[in-house]
Amino acid sequence: MTKHKLVIDIDLSAAWHRTWDIIGRIRIEHFLLFLFAVHMLQIAFPSDGSFVFDEAHYVPASLKTLAGEAANLEHPPLAKIIGAIGIAVLGNNWFGWRFPQVLMQIAGLYLFYLVAKRLLGGDPWALGATMLLGLDTLFFIHGGILLLDTTSFLLGFLTIELYFRKRYWWSAVSMGLAFFAREFPLFIFITLAVYHFAANRGALKKALKFGAQYALIALVVMGGLLTIYDIKYQPAISTSITNLVNANIVMQNGTAITTIYSTSQSISKDIMWNPVQNILFIMKYHGPGGITINETYRSYQYAWNWILPVHISPTGMITWDTFDTATYYSVAVTVTTDGQVKQYMAIWYRAMGNPAVWYGIWPALVALVLALKRRQEVLPAVFILTGMLVSYLPNVALSIVTRRMGFNYFMIYVLPFVALGIAFAWKYLLPKEYGRQVLALNVLLALMFFLLFFPVRPMP
Repeated sequence: MTKHKLVIDIDLSAAWHRTWDIIGRIRIEHFLLFLFAVHMLQIAFPSDGSFVFDEAHYVPASLKTLAGEAANLEHPPLAKIIGAIGIAVLGNNWFGWRFPQVLMQIAGLYLFYLVAKRLLGGDPWALGATMLLGLDTLFFIHGGILLLDTTSFLLGFLTIELYFRKRYWWSAVSMGLAFFAREFPLFIFITLAVYHFAANRGALKKALKFGAQYALIALVVMGGLLTIYDIKYQPAISTSITNLVNANIVMQNGTAITTIYSTSQSISKDIMWNPVQNILFIMKYHGPGGITINETYRSYQYAWNWILPVHISPTGMITWDTFDTATYYSVAVTVTTDGQVKQYMAIWYRAMGNPAVWYGIWPALVALVLALKRRQEVLPAVFILTGMLVSYLPNVALSIVTRRMGFNYFMIYVLPFVALGIAFAWKYLLPKEYGRQVLALNVLLALMFFLLFFPVRPMP
């Protein structure tokens, strides 16, 4: 018997170069089309009228807005107005709720890409940062359900891009609109302020004057729009109901023979008439004396665990539960194949962060601090590091001082700066060719986790 030996020669280097060649041909348009397509798959689930996460609050709030009623005064109204327009144009269904959010996220990511090009010096760094942000599972999900965040991201990225184009007063107007949509664009405002002072540190007096004018325009835009909203919708800070009981004694020949009782109701409302009342109400609601969360310990309720693979409880207990996250919505399906019964999650929305993005905060911090220490790439480093710190550290403070975070959702405001920081790190820390390849591997790893955690599960 003659033995034959089969030799398979795999040239890994050639395979990687071919893969790298394919990656090098990807453009922002290709990525945004891909993200749009997967959103079109995602938004139809669920399609039976069920809500995902806080859609339970904001779909009804949008419907009330459409009917001329004020709703959910703990947040500014613009996102609910846009939700109402979507329902009016596209219908009160899953498509009307979610499709406008998809369009805004795609547009917002393109604006983010333009910002990244200015900070990182063009592609592939800007494209890589945009892909990392778009492939984050939590960021993606919030751009495919009717929540408040997508509107503020779109306007926040527009604000930054207009500033970098030196359209300063239009940037201030956009900032005011962003405040009219959500509270969290305050992080972008602070980041731009620090960046502006760093860029104009030789003319501090002039920078302060500019900052005052910029802030005034933003406040006038937000305040003016809130005033118009208050006049039209007359939102009530509080409502009191007084029940009045009237007794009517029926007399006959001077003798009381019966008593007829009647009741009436008096409703009084404490109406907001100016934007200061709106802002004070929002601050009170979200402050230490406002909402509280008292739940059994889960690791994702503490901000430091969002960026650590090993989770640490307040008592010092260490656990390995990286994928333990809050569930937004789930549907379990049972199938029988060849007599075997199996269950799987057909739909599973959950607050699952993408580890390839979230843990990237660590190399980003190293690179940004080194750049500042060496006085290299100072302005991009100032912008990215400031944004990262001012949007993340308040969550740590809330975790420690006032109450637990109910979920890791608030990390979503840190992610744009983390994505920029990751791309900055691989560009700054490594030689150009190696940096490009490591960034590409980072994106591929993020894509792998994105597909693994995708909220609509394929049939087994």
